[in-house]
Amino acid sequence: MIFFFYLLIAVVLIITLTSRFKFNPAISLLIAAFFLGLILELKLVQILILILDGIWNSVKGIGLIILFSCIIGQFLKESNSIKNFGNLLIKSLKSNSILSLNILGLFIGTVVFCDSAFLILNGISRSIASTSSISLNSLNLSLAGGLYSSHTLIPPTPGPIAAISNFNLLDNIGMVMILGVIVAIPSSIISYLFAKKIMVKSKLINIKTSQKIIKPHILAYLSIIIPLGLISLNTLTNLVDKNEFILLQNTFRLIGNPISALLLGSIFSYLIPRENRNNIEIIKNSFKDFIPIILITSSGAGFANIIKNSEIVSLLPGLMNIESSDIIYICIIGFICSSIIKTSQGSSTSSIIIVSAILFPIIQDFKLESIELSMIILSIGAGSMMISHVNDSYFWIVVKKTKLNLLDGIKYYTLMTTIQSLGTLVVIIMLISIFL
Repeated sequence: MIFFFYLLIAVVLIITLTSRFKFNPAISLLIAAFFLGLILELKLVQILILILDGIWNSVKGIGLIILFSCIIGQFLKESNSIKNFGNLLIKSLKSNSILSLNILGLFIGTVVFCDSAFLILNGISRSIASTSSISLNSLNLSLAGGLYSSHTLIPPTPGPIAAISNFNLLDNIGMVMILGVIVAIPSSIISYLFAKKIMVKSKLINIKTSQKIIKPHILAYLSIIIPLGLISLNTLTNLVDKNEFILLQNTFRLIGNPISALLLGSIFSYLIPRENRNNIEIIKNSFKDFIPIILITSSGAGFANIIKNSEIVSLLPGLMNIESSDIIYICIIGFICSSIIKTSQGSSTSSIIIVSAILFPIIQDFKLESIELSMIILSIGAGSMMISHVNDSYFWIVVKKTKLNLLDGIKYYTLMTTIQSLGTLVVIIMLISIFL
């Protein structure tokens, strides 16, 4: 029991340092890792080796994946492709702008992190609201929900990719990606239905907009679709008979490797025509996005490595009452733990990293299939949506750009994320019940 108490103290320390004292989440994770190692009576040298080993394995495993995702996002932004995607979608679905923004958020959120994407796409929401009877509140909530689904459920976004690394599932990233898309679609639709049903017209200053629609360049589509498609096809080809399709498998194993696929996406995004040709500045901005993300994911891996190499591993299954491989029960446990940490400290990415770091050592001896581990990762992602409120930076971005006051932000956006989180868990449990 004492080891469970030690782990609980370490988690509380992370939450306190992050939310109360405003420490960077990466620093909080490293401090907690040192603290946990010390109270578990590990030698200082051993603690350092375990943390550095976890950090190095994380950087080696997912560093380039995250970097290439950041590069794609920056080139899409600098070439105005993100806005062009939005304008084209709005034109195509002009009778349902709320749904258009929801779909756009779900699509763009796979390679552009939700905070940045919302700030870019909010301009489209305001343009629609200023020239129609549609509420800016409804538009932005629908957009925010679509981005939120991608951010928490579909790799290569930081939280899911870190969880995949913690679960030793990088070779099956395509499985998580395919299932993530399947789960993210209904998750996103939940936010669309909420936005459409709940919100009413807001008073806004009219904003003049250009009627000219510039279609995204074909390379903008390819920079997103090709990496996701190749990674997914790599997984699907592994499901067919090896003797008959060995050449096809080997080909997709090479180009469908996440690093190769995202590198190809980066090249496509680099070639998109744009007015600003300052490539060095764009790459610098990519690293500005990349560094904070790799710091938190690798620090989480260091924290996880302390847990994996301590007596906690053998004791936690009994203490958390996880003594069998009941997949639904494990998913619910992961969901609850992620919900608690997310609500307490505000970061979806941090909650996914922490819970996956704690949970995998408990279940690694259950010999679960990759599809089962993928569903557990998604349940942790679903929990990380729970109760977004004042300690979440994304909450403030959505609230401020939507012109909501604090109480209305909690009343609408916080409520939406809670419903979205619970609804996503229901979807996951239904899929498990039907197919597993």
